[in-house]
Amino acid sequence: MTCIEEYMRWLPTEKIPRLGTEGERYRDRQVVYQLPRQDMCLAYTRHVEAEHRRSFEDFVKARNEIASDFAIVKHPIPTSTKCPECGEIVKAGTLGVIAPKFGESVAWHPSCFVCSVCKELLVDLAYCLYDDHIYCERHYAEQLRPRCAACDEVRPISCFPSELLTSPPLAQMSCMPRWSKSPLSLLYT
Repeated sequence: MTCIEEYMRWLPTEKIPRLGTEGERYRDRQVVYQLPRQDMCLAYTRHVEAEHRRSFEDFVKARNEIASDFAIVKHPIPTSTKCPECGEIVKAGTLGVIAPKFGESVAWHPSCFVCSVCKELLVDLAYCLYDDHIYCERHYAEQLRPRCAACDEVRPISCFPSELLTSPPLAQMSCMPRWSKSPLSLLYT
């Protein structure tokens, strides 16, 4: 059995990304959800004002240089280690997922390498590290910046009226379509 086959055996059947299966469709949905293109590059944003563009570019650069990485599937794991997600032992000599930002001595079971927020498998083993937790790109961004409920873009906190910062979902007024009733009423319906 190859390393890839062994890795896939650990995953729930409906999440194995084989062509023409529910697993392939699951992966496609997760790519769009976990790796929102508007979080990746200014070119994909629609509502970042000129005065916030530099801040957005700094955010993307810092994420890419400091937090973002790809895990690797390693077989065999040289020493037994406690899986950070489930707390069970990943036994020496077995297959495990290594997130390089945690070092070589920390390993997850393949089915345990999930985002700390949405608990979904991290698509293509892409992860971000923040406060000793792993996140998908979407939820990493949301640890640092609010996400607009109208356009799904992460924004500087200064873009939101202060009364909305404590009442999710947040929506920046410039992103809201023109409605006959107040945009604020749309947040709570």
